[in-house]
Amino acid sequence: MAMRNPRPLMALIVLAMGTMACAEQASVGGSDPFGSITWQLTAGSVDGNTLIPIGGSPVTLRVDGEQVGGTSACNSYGGPLSMGEGTVTIGPAIHMTEMACLAEGVMELEAAYLGAIARVTSAVREATDLVLRGDAVELRFSARPEEPPAALVGTAWTLESIVAGDVVATPVAAASLLIDETGHVSGSTGCNRINGSYEATAGFSPLATTKMACKDEIMAQETTVLEILGSRPTLTIDGSLLTIADLEGRALLYRAG
Repeated sequence: MAMRNPRPLMALIVLAMGTMACAEQASVGGSDPFGSITWQLTAGSVDGNTLIPIGGSPVTLRVDGEQVGGTSACNSYGGPLSMGEGTVTIGPAIHMTEMACLAEGVMELEAAYLGAIARVTSAVREATDLVLRGDAVELRFSARPEEPPAALVGTAWTLESIVAGDVVATPVAAASLLIDETGHVSGSTGCNRINGSYEATAGFSPLATTKMACKDEIMAQETTVLEILGSRPTLTIDGSLLTIADLEGRALLYRAG
């Protein structure tokens, strides 16, 4: 199953940099340096400043026909791409979702990356890497291995993020979810243990919880978790990521393991 983004608001942004006039033309090493591969940023530099990838917030790039897209640490992005003899044109307009990620450094990495791709002037393969270069820019990618989807049933899921509209927050307390082979549901909201059942056609049953009291911010997290699980949500799995989304733009993102 493919992950569906939790109702992000799409917006059009124009990456207008001082070097945009020449940034659109990029030399291509070989006929197609991109291939049918999802590339993940492993290292980079912009204006002498090092771009350091952040675990759990990947920066990716994939070319599909005349479109380029991927994730930019927080948001998904995409735009037009055309290749001629020895050149590739990206943009100039890139559209992206407008979520705000609160984890430290993520939004700064995203801004630096989106600014950098507007300045790229060459795309080459170096061994197994894809390298994009431009004026004071170098972005190095490696092929991202295809990840088979984890099984919904029998997998221990750990809450990784909570999405509310255009804001993505890190849980304030560890929370988990497990659906066993009989459909029994167990886990934690971050404060209390949960107990109930799940059926693909009916969703989660009303979940029973223990009755501990926790700090206000943890109780607020618990309320959100229980509301989303109890809303007949949509469940999708992308690799090791389980997204449980309601119809109001909220979602729980769980990671396998």
